[in-house]
Amino acid sequence: MLPLNRFFFLFIMICTVSTGQAQLSPEALEAKAERNVEKFLLSNDDGAINAFIDRNMAQMSGESRKKTFEYLKRLRSQLRPYLDGIGVDLMNNIVLFNLSSDNGSKQLKVVLDHENDVISNLEVMKAADAMTITLENLGQTIDNLEQEGFAGLVHVRIKGEVFFEKGFGMANEKLNQKNTVNTIFGIGSRPIDFTVAAIFLLRQKGQIALEDTIDKYLDNVPEDKSSITIHHLLTGQSGFPDFFHTNEDWDADLRYIDRKEAVQRLLAQELLFEPGKGKKHSHGAFGLLAALIEIISGEPYYTFIRQNFLDPANMTRTGEYGESRGLTLTDFAVGHGPSSIGIPNIPPNWGKTSWLVKGSGGMYSTLNDLLGFYRLIRSGDVLNEENSLFFKGPTANMDGSDRGFELFNVYFPSDTEVFLFLNRQPDRDRARNVIKALEDLAKQHR
Repeated sequence: MLPLNRFFFLFIMICTVSTGQAQLSPEALEAKAERNVEKFLLSNDDGAINAFIDRNMAQMSGESRKKTFEYLKRLRSQLRPYLDGIGVDLMNNIVLFNLSSDNGSKQLKVVLDHENDVISNLEVMKAADAMTITLENLGQTIDNLEQEGFAGLVHVRIKGEVFFEKGFGMANEKLNQKNTVNTIFGIGSRPIDFTVAAIFLLRQKGQIALEDTIDKYLDNVPEDKSSITIHHLLTGQSGFPDFFHTNEDWDADLRYIDRKEAVQRLLAQELLFEPGKGKKHSHGAFGLLAALIEIISGEPYYTFIRQNFLDPANMTRTGEYGESRGLTLTDFAVGHGPSSIGIPNIPPNWGKTSWLVKGSGGMYSTLNDLLGFYRLIRSGDVLNEENSLFFKGPTANMDGSDRGFELFNVYFPSDTEVFLFLNRQPDRDRARNVIKALEDLAKQHR
């Protein structure tokens, strides 16, 4: 039985100038800190701690270095149970790591010293004040969020029955357009599920096996990556870092590169760990799976998923960046985030979907379209029992982008499910508390 229980919380909500599923191109120190802290957290030996100190912190020796070493060793041990999902907030002088797993979640604040080009401190943040959402106070909670300036859509289904479904706040203030159940939102990293479905369909057709290594389909695979399997890519065991943009990309999502360049970049990356020897979510891994879908099927990625999943599920309000599909401005929610592209800031204005995010982002959708996708995938009409198992277990996912869209949902096999779309969140700590409370609500009624 394939262990594909997806339980990622990917809080990719960026304050200023990443994951999976989303960020602006960072300054050099932020990029180095993000990469090296992840590598440190996923390491096991004392040598990795010493290397981290040497590469990232101010020079120190004697008792000062000894205390720093012991502190980092305890910190790594404390955070080890929470590394299944690693998301990143980039703020002025701070890289905030949002770590999560079935064990819960933690936040690690990494403070940067730009003057000396080093990390000055790492500390685990205290948990924010919790809140409770019940079936009785759900409506009032959403009304309160709207009054506080939040905007989005919520859907709560308890054991197959829709208990609550409501758009709140404005989709487009300039057009005086409110959010409704039909409003279209950017969906962050949610296309990962389209990619997974496509891989399992190819498996069902006998065109790919989960045990296949990527060098079966790609030329010139470096030796350190030749043992990476399809299974590794699907389950966070490939060793690939989360993203593969560079400091030269004007935007980590929207700067267009083609499939060839994306594959070259991915294969040139330094792995975080030996394939199969660790676990770390990687948007890049799903980008490589999207490339394999094209190579194996002989069809463009978007064509393949539209023909096999989106159209059969009647997903008429789902598309890629840069295309309108005959929809109008009033159909789309405007995102309110640190990055605003186009007037208005909606996915059709963001240009053709780049292979920086192809397979793990670059799309928009609606509540009803996504509900239709999951009904189709779980129905047995497209994927058989063996190949639909990934979608039938309990999941909790958070997908977002720096253009102001967030999508959270939690699902349990009893057909209990919560969706929360946001296109405006004036208080991110408040948003996180709401998300955790909605997850708890679903758990109570699973």
